[in-house]
Amino acid sequence: MFSSLSSYIWGSTEGSAPLEEATFTINGKAYTVKPNAVPVDTSLNTFIRSHAHLTGTKFMCLEGGCGACVVNVNGVHPVTKARTSWAVNSCLFPVFACHGMDILTIEGIGNKKDGYHPAQQRLAHFNGTQCGYCSPGMVMNMYSLLESKKGQVSMEEIENSFGGNICRCTGYRPILDAFKSLAVDADQKLVEACKDIEDLTKTCPKTGSPCAGKCSAGGKVAIQQPLRMVFDNQSEWHKVFNLNDVFAIFEQIGEKPYMLVAGNTAHGVYRRSENLQVFIDINAVEELHAHSLSSELIVGGSVSLTEFMAILTEAATKNNKFSYCNELVKHIDLIANVPVRNAGTIAGNLSIKNQHHEFPSDMYLI
Repeated sequence: MFSSLSSYIWGSTEGSAPLEEATFTINGKAYTVKPNAVPVDTSLNTFIRSHAHLTGTKFMCLEGGCGACVVNVNGVHPVTKARTSWAVNSCLFPVFACHGMDILTIEGIGNKKDGYHPAQQRLAHFNGTQCGYCSPGMVMNMYSLLESKKGQVSMEEIENSFGGNICRCTGYRPILDAFKSLAVDADQKLVEACKDIEDLTKTCPKTGSPCAGKCSAGGKVAIQQPLRMVFDNQSEWHKVFNLNDVFAIFEQIGEKPYMLVAGNTAHGVYRRSENLQVFIDINAVEELHAHSLSSELIVGGSVSLTEFMAILTEAATKNNKFSYCNELVKHIDLIANVPVRNAGTIAGNLSIKNQHHEFPSDMYLI
């Protein structure tokens, strides 16, 4: 344990000492979480339900397979510096990994008081909910898809995006019909079926402006600063922005058992050791997210599987030499589901295979 920030070396390249508390927003409301307020391994789902008291977000399998816990995350891409949005399984995503991010839950995209999002309206109109337990995750997955595609989604994309959302009682037909009615190539029967609510979805009930298929939750967090949190049980959480800081932490922690945190999706398959003391969040390290294309394709280990698919598609489009990458995209598309691929990384997948040889890694085959 370090005695003070004045003796702390890493992070100096950022121009200021690391912060000692995590800051993020949920539905536009800012939250600041200090060490010991919650355990170091607290999930975003636990924080949302038990501390933010937003129980619309559900949980069930705690493995990233059922989709009941899906929320939307918005953050700054380490390379492009553009704000990006994606769906994640909040049961697996660590709350301290949300530092500098904006989170949206089912309550944040629409409600009775402020008006409902088109995805919520369509699901109700098509009778796509029965017990309702899966509905928040279904809607948030659809919201995230619309957000990432700026509302320009096809029926095929929608059908291919719900492999990680399980419904036990309603059945998938009305759910998919509801969401496919929002597609740019929606079947005419679906369009006709929702004509009576068409006027409701043409304008945003919150702003009166034309609906863009998304909702604004207010303020955004713009913190791009290292994080160093030390807990009473001697555990630590670090968020770093460059590789030098990672190696500096390695030198300072000595023999303490540590874990590099990226998507944390492996926790859904193999529970992490309870002996871990140091968690190093490498999600914002630019070098690990970069890629280059020349005579060969080089991709950083922290690139998510979803982004890797986009990179491969781009490579195949730009250079016929890489046309085989289209087949690799089809292969990766069969791995897990969209929220898991959004968070899970190339290196993370291969690391599981390295630690657990029985793990059937599809990335390892590539």
